[in-house]
Amino acid sequence: MVANRWFIDSETGDLADVLLCPPDYYSWIPSNDIAIQSMANGAKIDRAALNAQFRELVATLEGEQVSCHFLTPHKDMPYEVYTRDSSQTTPFGTVVTNLARPERTAEITPIHDFYGKDEIWKTCTKGHIEGGDIHIIRPGLLAVGVSGGRTDEAGAAEFIGWFEEAGWTCRMIRFPEHFLHLDVIFTMVAEDLAIAAVDVIADEDLDWFRAQGIRLLPVSYKEAMRDMGCNVLSLGRERVVSPHHCTRINQMLRAEGLTVLDPELNQFSQGGGSIHCMTMPLRRKSLKKG
Repeated sequence: MVANRWFIDSETGDLADVLLCPPDYYSWIPSNDIAIQSMANGAKIDRAALNAQFRELVATLEGEQVSCHFLTPHKDMPYEVYTRDSSQTTPFGTVVTNLARPERTAEITPIHDFYGKDEIWKTCTKGHIEGGDIHIIRPGLLAVGVSGGRTDEAGAAEFIGWFEEAGWTCRMIRFPEHFLHLDVIFTMVAEDLAIAAVDVIADEDLDWFRAQGIRLLPVSYKEAMRDMGCNVLSLGRERVVSPHHCTRINQMLRAEGLTVLDPELNQFSQGGGSIHCMTMPLRRKSLKKG
């Protein structure tokens, strides 16, 4: 494999390639508060709907000329479908993360198999860090969520250190552990535009985002946790993939002039993940000017 085949320097550049994993062995397990609540309320996975929703997501991406690449699912990896967490594409090469939950640590082996040794730039070894907490916002600007659970300070500090060495501006965004990852409460939807659970994120962090020129569209706690409403994927060029059931958020995004593609994904959101969690961008057009 050619070194540095994959490249992203933002969350919003034109998306060309993405990594997914079919949900053959996906299940809800009581490892996060969202899945626990779904199961406590008596909800159960409809596997026919689950598979249909995954196919709809793939068709949505391919319909926008995004090349989809797939991991082979494994029966002992119930959350392997959430490919965002086990690796992170960067401008410098791929980073293999360090997953916190014991039921997910085995996901690292298929990640090594997919990328190959020539593509891997760094491997995280200090503490824990997961891709759902990593936001490469734009060239030179990085935010990493720290809950103490999926990503802790040691893991975030190691990752941030590599970017600071390259001259990037970086910040840890701290939040309560039950939100799982930063992408449950904050996600970029277009250049300098994000959706965020503004009543959850600390005021000083909201001020920091705004100081970077990022405008924040508000999402409620219920929308973030019940609907995974922040967990969307920018395709670049003013296009966003957002769950069909997030009607108010989708209306808000359309009012901003964005094209919203809205596949059904409630079988995944009830388990604690959605579109952002299910996709690891492999290649985006650079946002660097000139």
